[in-house]
Amino acid sequence: MRRPLLIILIFIITIAYFTTSNPKLNNEYSNDIVSVKGIVKGQIEKDKYDEYKVDRFLVRDYSRMKKLEVGKIVEINGEFKSLDEMKYEDFDYGRYIKSTGCKGIIYIKSYKNIGENKIYTFLNQIKTNTRSTLRYLYKNNSDFINSILIGEKENLTQEEKKVFSKTGTSHIIAISGFHVGILCGVVAFIMKKINRFYKLIVLILIMMLYSLMVGSPPSIIRAVVFMIILYMAVFLDRKRDSLSTLSVIGIFLITNNPYIIYNVSFQLSFLATLSIIYFYGYINDKVKVSIISLTLSSNILTLPIVYYNFKGIPLISIIGNIVIVPFMAIIMYLSIISVISFSINIWIAKSIAYFNRIIINSIYFLLEKVSNIDFAYIEIDNPKKYYVIIYYIIVFSYMIYKELKVMKEQENELQGYYKEY
Repeated sequence: MRRPLLIILIFIITIAYFTTSNPKLNNEYSNDIVSVKGIVKGQIEKDKYDEYKVDRFLVRDYSRMKKLEVGKIVEINGEFKSLDEMKYEDFDYGRYIKSTGCKGIIYIKSYKNIGENKIYTFLNQIKTNTRSTLRYLYKNNSDFINSILIGEKENLTQEEKKVFSKTGTSHIIAISGFHVGILCGVVAFIMKKINRFYKLIVLILIMMLYSLMVGSPPSIIRAVVFMIILYMAVFLDRKRDSLSTLSVIGIFLITNNPYIIYNVSFQLSFLATLSIIYFYGYINDKVKVSIISLTLSSNILTLPIVYYNFKGIPLISIIGNIVIVPFMAIIMYLSIISVISFSINIWIAKSIAYFNRIIINSIYFLLEKVSNIDFAYIEIDNPKKYYVIIYYIIVFSYMIYKELKVMKEQENELQGYYKEY
């Protein structure tokens, strides 16, 4: 069998689907007053309440008076709200919350601090200082940079999100493998004279801490683990099979939380990576332009997800990605340098930020022009699930056919096991 881990992943996904089909079997709590202990891992200010992530629960404070501190170990008392009862029309909000790794929502009544986790406190200080520095240096552009560096896209305006959506560049404002790859490149460059083994250890440590700092969403975990395995293969001079690596990550994530299969972020991240691994080589052999090949290949398996969940299809995503992708590494590098230099010399930091803002504003201008093209985006009022099913049956049938063909070639000693995609 060419890739047994991929078969195991498909089996695990099937089991997860049937396991989560009856949510009452997985419900540990009922609507009642509960007491929960855990680390405060994150905090977001919503329109009507403050929301904290404590252990594997979302804690909501409608009074805005509690002021829990990230990094503190707390004991929460409040009313537990079962996620099984949170369905709004055709959207299962409770299942969405479970897909992020949370067990439920608690409306807080009281709390007390019982300790502190130094790691989360330290990471929160870095995140807070970075956010403050970026807001000072970049003003109106700070929300965009905060979204691509520390994963805070909540403050982006609806107009900004709409422009990215219509141009097929929404992946830019959600930290993914693309951003993680750039950050790994920065870390590797800084440590280029360090011993290979220690460089690998430091890189793994930094990326794991970075994942914790930005909240460890599924797309980040997938990207960080994938990138760590890639660098391990490079540093240890070992070959790796990308599909098998992706399968191992998928098996781990789904086993840890079966509901993750319903998470759109996980679906897009996982399918985009699978699509690039499988189709990029074929397409690039014909197109010969890397950015176009990447855009086309990543869209093959993600297009139905976008169509069904976001009720639209960006027709000119190639143009949008040509506008923004080549500059993303530059923007992220300059943003990081400006934050670091801020503590050294404020005028150097401002000069770097000024140049960076010119690039960002130019990109925003071009994307807005692209989004206003009449045929840029097709809105779909009532997407059909059976269209998605038919599409995936056709595409996956083709992929299976190609796999069987390669296996037959291997048997005839025409193809080695490792193949560049």
